Amino acid sequence: MKGLISFLGSFALNLLLNIWGGLIAAVLLVLHFKLGLPIWCFWTVLGCWLAGICARTLFLHWVASQPDVPEKPKVNKNPYSQKGYERIDSKR
Repeated sequence: MKGLISFLGSFALNLLLNIWGGLIAAVLLVLHFKLGLPIWCFWTVLGCWLAGICARTLFLHWVASQPDVPEKPKVNKNPYSQKGYERIDSKR
């Protein structure tokens, strides 16, 4: 339930931030009533706008839900590194 509420909040925020698609759909709706423009133009723009925002929101929620697991430490196989370097006894 918490995930659904979080998604709906993010979706509503994305709708507000990307309002331009809705304004284009509203203009097409007004043109439908004033000039007789086909209504399918309005529904197409509105559907594409909502589907795009929904897809973006779902992707961002999926990315945020991925675990943040640190990489396991790797074995140092470099023979010249300080950890693997053994000093040669210079006293003869």
